[in-house]
Amino acid sequence: MSDLKHLLKIILTLVVVTAVSAGLLAGANLLTAPIIARQQEEEYRAALQEYFPQAADYKRENLEGDAFDLVYDAAGGLLGVMASTAVQGYGGPISYNLAVDKEGRIVGLRIVEHSETQGVGDVIEKSQFQQQFIGKGYRDPLKPGEDVDTVSGATISTSSLIESIRSLLTVVAENFLQLEDEEAIDISAVPDGTYRGTGEGLFDKIVVDVTVAGGRITVIEIVEHSETPTYMAEAAALIPPQIIDQQSLDVDTKTGATGSSNGIVEAVRDALIRALNPEGGENNEE
Repeated sequence: MSDLKHLLKIILTLVVVTAVSAGLLAGANLLTAPIIARQQEEEYRAALQEYFPQAADYKRENLEGDAFDLVYDAAGGLLGVMASTAVQGYGGPISYNLAVDKEGRIVGLRIVEHSETQGVGDVIEKSQFQQQFIGKGYRDPLKPGEDVDTVSGATISTSSLIESIRSLLTVVAENFLQLEDEEAIDISAVPDGTYRGTGEGLFDKIVVDVTVAGGRITVIEIVEHSETPTYMAEAAALIPPQIIDQQSLDVDTKTGATGSSNGIVEAVRDALIRALNPEGGENNEE
């Protein structure tokens, strides 16, 4: 009986200690959370002022879960946009800020938080890596390994960030700077037939065959690619059906496979342009 009482006493003691510890941690979090939040806000404002020295005010807008601060000078003129977003890296989400001037060029990149491997994936914090983006515009391809260097041993970390920046830059240019990247294509004017087009995926070219009948896209077939199979499977399941359903290239490519998704859209656009301008290049109609 005494052994049972002793055991119950130990269990009760552990319960009390656990409860007290949890309470202390909760209390500590309540005390430190506002301090951390205030510090993060101060660091953000300092970065914004660094990227836009003439900044006098900014107005925040939200789009698809991301935050975009439109930065203005004292006269109310738009200086650019400071975007806040996150992308999945190797070790977890990579949160970052991207500063873009009113011409659609990158003027600043700031990694806010990440869980990438120290000594490898944390290269995304290094100035040498980040400086590759400065001055790049929304029309620049930013292809990993060509326009921007990836890092051996940290391919997922760097490639994911590069592709996210390319996509985010387009979102900023088209939604907040009124800079249009591509002219709209009149699909109804495309002659019936099947046309081949090429686009830049995350790792290499994506080749598609696009079939048009009666002024409508009816089939989009992925012919060739070098993307990660799981990413391409996700992109192929989402993007072609959207294009066919909406009869438009203005579809949501912000998926778990953004690079592959953008590559498919670019390849379809290329096929349609070739169909409308057969004299401008090789006519791939089958």
